[in-house]
Amino acid sequence: MSLGLSFALLHDAFFAAIAAAGFGSIANPPLKALAAAAILGAVGHGLRFYLMHALAMHSIPASFLGALSAASLAYAVALKLRFPIEVLTFPAILPMVPGIPAYTSMLMLIKFLRCTDEVQAQEYLLAVWRNGFSALFILSALVAGMVMPMLLLHRTSQRMTRVRASVSGEHD
Repeated sequence: MSLGLSFALLHDAFFAAIAAAGFGSIANPPLKALAAAAILGAVGHGLRFYLMHALAMHSIPASFLGALSAASLAYAVALKLRFPIEVLTFPAILPMVPGIPAYTSMLMLIKFLRCTDEVQAQEYLLAVWRNGFSALFILSALVAGMVMPMLLLHRTSQRMTRVRASVSGEHD
């Protein structure tokens, strides 16, 4: 891996950690959970960046593997810190949401609706479909990557939540 790619990977992971910490801070979790979510966001987004840029993988499977890695690591961290998995997983996955394709799709839709030239309108409509489906499939890949560990480790997830609830004195 070249020095430029290594620097870009660290840059991407750093800003993904900041975004994950920002998204996580909305729920006002303990600092340990916020730091863990930031690290998980950096790992997941960094893996996605590496797969897309170093291995030339398409963004959909790269997003799936990034979300899967962040969610899988979140299980180990959540078990150790005794936090619900969602406190760590959701903020870590949110920086991977495809904002640019979704925004571009909406922008091209507005241009399509205002366009009077038929050839240009077809190009706008094609851009709406291409970007819209790209955003949809990336979101689907993120959800699948995030949910897969929860489905496979369902009993562990329930135990972590129930242990946390019994420690705080809450009842089911």
